[in-house]
Amino acid sequence: MGIENSQRSRSATLSSNESESVLRERHPVSADRYALLQEKVIAFLSAPESYGLEASVERMETPQFLFFMAGDFCYKLLRRNALGRNEPFSLDERHSLSAKEVLLGRNYAPELYLDLIPVRQRGTMLTMQVPTAEQQSRVADTISHGDESAIVDWVIVMRRYDFSKRYDHFAELYQPNFAECRELARLVTPGHTIDTPAKHVHAWLDLMDEMFDDLEPVVRKLGIKSKKNTLRACFNRAQDQLDRTRAAIQRRADRGLFGQIHGNLRLRNVVKLSDGLRMVNPKVNGSKSVMRDHIGDPFYDLATLIGELWSRGFTRQANWVFSHYCNRLFDSHALEGLQVLDLYIFLQALADAKNIKATLNARAATGQTMPSGLLQGGTEETVLQGHIKTARDSLLQDETRLIAIRGGSQTDRSNLARLLAPTSGRMPGALYLSAEQESLALYEVDRAEDLPQSSSRNSVWELVYRRMADKARHALAAGYSVILEGAFDTPMLRQQLSDLAEDAGIENSLIALNLFSCSKEDLRRREALSAFMPHPMKPVGNSVNTPAAIVSQTALPPLQEASLDHRDTVHWIELDASKPVSEQLSLVQQHINAAWTPAARGTLH
Repeated sequence: MGIENSQRSRSATLSSNESESVLRERHPVSADRYALLQEKVIAFLSAPESYGLEASVERMETPQFLFFMAGDFCYKLLRRNALGRNEPFSLDERHSLSAKEVLLGRNYAPELYLDLIPVRQRGTMLTMQVPTAEQQSRVADTISHGDESAIVDWVIVMRRYDFSKRYDHFAELYQPNFAECRELARLVTPGHTIDTPAKHVHAWLDLMDEMFDDLEPVVRKLGIKSKKNTLRACFNRAQDQLDRTRAAIQRRADRGLFGQIHGNLRLRNVVKLSDGLRMVNPKVNGSKSVMRDHIGDPFYDLATLIGELWSRGFTRQANWVFSHYCNRLFDSHALEGLQVLDLYIFLQALADAKNIKATLNARAATGQTMPSGLLQGGTEETVLQGHIKTARDSLLQDETRLIAIRGGSQTDRSNLARLLAPTSGRMPGALYLSAEQESLALYEVDRAEDLPQSSSRNSVWELVYRRMADKARHALAAGYSVILEGAFDTPMLRQQLSDLAEDAGIENSLIALNLFSCSKEDLRRREALSAFMPHPMKPVGNSVNTPAAIVSQTALPPLQEASLDHRDTVHWIELDASKPVSEQLSLVQQHINAAWTPAARGTLH
């Protein structure tokens, strides 16, 4: 084994290598020999001297890849016989898939993805061009590939990162809080494409059909083993839903809402760097290994992330990622993707279950254990069942509700909303839309301190609430509950809630919560106001089922409210903002469902 140390050439590119067909004509190799050659390549990459190093090379395995950590770099090799595939990858396919990953990887993590280099054979020796010292300080440099000896394999070169900073390790130790879920949601980029979407949407629908074809035998086997027909029923329902939503998917593509997606947004592929989170290992092939540009629906990435969080038991975090992503969308029509979100979650959860099952079977046949790091968060069986449960949960329907929260401080409202949302409605809970977050998205800033002075104008706030209502309308139409959090300080904005509930056909499912403080000053002001109120506000719902702690005897609105305006038809349930948020949550849940009982909770984030 030797090392090439030729000088780097700026003109070298990924496309400058000889075509594989020409190489095969010059260097014919049998299929069996290719399998033996990769074993030789693995031994070559495992040896420190292949990199000019003395320290040992660390190795990590996944069902599709082998990782070799040597010095400051990580060398990633695509398995010829990837687990879960019936046919081995040819050298052509390994080159195409690896080249596509480098190009996509540079979009998601340019600091980490450097290049694709060939492993060549000279006589009985293997050689490759390792990164030079100069390239260690550069980002996404192109490595000189050297001579034109026979290529036997391809290796992706990445800058080495701390594998302990993978987000799946982090999430198991410290469950992501509300702010960290915002960072995870940012990874789902709502990219756009300017190309004609026809070919992309056809390829996308073909991918959905392929996934159903591949998953059907798996569902049949799992259904027989569990002696339950629910998974099969869900599978049939999902197929029907795809047929019903093909037009909606086409409409999303026509609107330019398709874009480049990662396709593999799982926590194990999220890396925590010093300046934020990055994504690695993008998926670049379909279930039948058909090469695509991987232009698709960004809601698929969102569904993958939500589904994994849910399968790990992070239901609260799944809801927060869901809400953060939808808050950030500038185009409210993008929320039409909610019509197929449950379908994407179902397919991806079942695909994960299939891969885990195939890996378990392959490992059992060889007597090996699962690859390190593949199954964070429990045993093989619990992880498998977690994905199956997620697939079932994704298609379960629940009563759609519209919940509004006003009064108190923005922090008071946010604390209640972010704990109430995960427990309301269908998976992954209610869509929590915040007026403050909508304002930040409107001006494309991250903090309230960065908002311009113009953001405080009444016309801007009317636009903010109108955008919230538009998003809520799409979510309600797709069967998701919605929580709207804001000041709602004018009769027009409050009437907007009634109109929204009426348009969605859920007038009886509108829950309006008003947070108030029981300070002495507030009580004095409320008593003074009561002398001018001819008719106190009526409690909402059945007084027998409405806890007295929620609705006050007089149920008076705050001093600044003009509730006598004929346009204000919303009845607000008063809630003591001075109470702990967990107690507020319990009282609201009892109002929504009299049979509800509080469950044990861990630390609130």
